[in-house]
Amino acid sequence: MKSFIWDINDAVKPLKPYWNMCVGSCHAATALRQDYREQLEKCRRELGFRYVRFHGLFDDDMSVLTHPMMGAQEELTVSFTNVDSIFDFLLSINMKPFVEIGFMPECLKSKDTTIFHYKGNTSRPASYEKWDWLIGLFAGHLIDRYGLGEVRQWFFEVWNEPNLGGPDSPFGFWSDTMEEYFTLYSHTAGALKKVDARLRVGGPATSNNAWIPEFLAYCRETDTPVDFISTHHYPTDVILGYGVEDSQNFMTPKEGESMEQFLERRKEQHKRLWEGVDRGVLTKMTKKAVEEAQGLPVYYTEWNSGAGLASDGPFGSSFILKTIMDSAGLVEGYSYWTFSDIFEEGGMPYQPFHGGFGLLNLQGIPKASYRAFQLLYKLGDEIYEKRGADGTVDVYAVKKEAEHAVQFLAVNHHSLLHDISEEEISIRLTGVSPVKATVERLDVTHGNALARWQEMGEPDYPDRQQLALMEAASFTKEETADIKDGTIALTLPPMGAALITMYL
Repeated sequence: MKSFIWDINDAVKPLKPYWNMCVGSCHAATALRQDYREQLEKCRRELGFRYVRFHGLFDDDMSVLTHPMMGAQEELTVSFTNVDSIFDFLLSINMKPFVEIGFMPECLKSKDTTIFHYKGNTSRPASYEKWDWLIGLFAGHLIDRYGLGEVRQWFFEVWNEPNLGGPDSPFGFWSDTMEEYFTLYSHTAGALKKVDARLRVGGPATSNNAWIPEFLAYCRETDTPVDFISTHHYPTDVILGYGVEDSQNFMTPKEGESMEQFLERRKEQHKRLWEGVDRGVLTKMTKKAVEEAQGLPVYYTEWNSGAGLASDGPFGSSFILKTIMDSAGLVEGYSYWTFSDIFEEGGMPYQPFHGGFGLLNLQGIPKASYRAFQLLYKLGDEIYEKRGADGTVDVYAVKKEAEHAVQFLAVNHHSLLHDISEEEISIRLTGVSPVKATVERLDVTHGNALARWQEMGEPDYPDRQQLALMEAASFTKEETADIKDGTIALTLPPMGAALITMYL
C-alpha cells in the first residue's frame, strides 16, 4: 500500500490550464469539412480548447495565391475566401487561430520539394519581395475583416519544424538551411509588424526543442522582432535525435539500402525506442527549453506520446495526465497534436483505431486521451505545492473552491517497454472532515473504446451498432467512494488514473 497525506492548509499556488490553450489539427483544408467542424466544436465545448493550429494555410488546396487560369504566368491571383471560411467558423465557436505561416504557394516556390499526401511545398520563396507582399496583404486582410483588437490576440508562428530537412534531404519540412529559415522568419516578422507592430510573431517552431539559442542570437544580432518561442517535442526524440547530428540515421536510407530495407529498419528501431525513454522525459525537455528562451513566453505548439496504437488506450491517457501535471507552471501553452484522426498527412486513414494522433477517432468517438483532457478540465484553479510520488504512482492535489472540494489526481504510469504493476494506494486529507467523496476512473476497463473495438475483432468499417458500442465504452462516470477519517483507499491498474474528489 502506497500512502499519501495532505493537510487542508498546506501551501497552494495557481494552476493555470495551459494544456487547453491550444490544440493541433490536420492541414488547413480539412477545416472546411463538416465532420471536422463538428468534432472541433465538441472539443471546444467539453475540453475548453481556445486556439487551434494547423499546417498548410498557404498550400495550393487553399487557393490563397494562384496563377489565373487564362492569364500570363507572371500574373498572380489572391483569394482569402477559404481562409475566411475557416477563421469565421473558429470565431463562431469561440476559438481563435494560432496561425502557422506556411507552406509555400506553388507560384512562389524556389524548389519542387514537397511533404505529405497533400504535397505542401517546403521551399523558401523564389522572391522575398513577393513573399513580403503576400504576408502584408494577408495581415491587412485579417485586420480589415476581424478588427485590430481581435487579431492582436492571435499568434503568428513562422513555418513548421524547419530543422527537419535541409538542402540535401528528401524528407522534412524545410528544404534549406537553418540560416535561410532565419531569413524567412525575419522577412515574415517584418512584414507582419509593418502592418501592425503589436501582432504577435514567434518561432523557430522546431522539433525536439531545437535551434532556440541560435534563433534568439540571430534575432538579437539583426534586431529582428520576436514575441514568443515555439517548439515541439515527443518522448522518443531523445532516441531519434531529430534536429541533431544523428537524425539522418533514422530519416534517410543508408548508402545502397533499398526503400524496403530502410522502412524495415525504421520499423525495428521503433520497437526498441521506448527502452531508452524515461518516464517524465518531456518535463525535463521543457525545463531546458524555458531556460534557453531567456524570459520569452514559451509555447509548445506540438506534442504527443507518438506511441502508436498504445496512445489510443490507457497508456496514452496516463502519459497525458502525468506530463501535463508535472509541467504545470512552466510554459504559457501546450498544444496537443491533434484533436481528431481526420488527418491525411499519409492519406485519409480508415481504421477506427490505428494509433493516430487524434483525441477523437475518425467517427468522433472519444479515445482514452480525450477522457484524460476531460478530467483535467474538471480541476480547480489552485494546486498544492506538495506532490505525492512513489514508484510509478504520482498524486497531485488541487483545491476547487467553487465546489468546496479538494481533488486528487492519481496516476500509475510508466514508459512503454518498462515494468509496471497494479498498485494499492490510500489518500488522506487532514485538518478538515470531508462529508463525502467521489471517484472517476480512467483505465483498461473505464473510458477505453480501443478495448471494445479490439473485442469486436477490429473491424475496419464498423456499422452503426458497433460504433454505438464503442461510444458507450468510451465513457467514464463519477461514482461514490468510501471515505473514513478523511481517507480513501483504491486500486490503480497499470497505466490507470483516478480523479478523487473530497467534498468539505
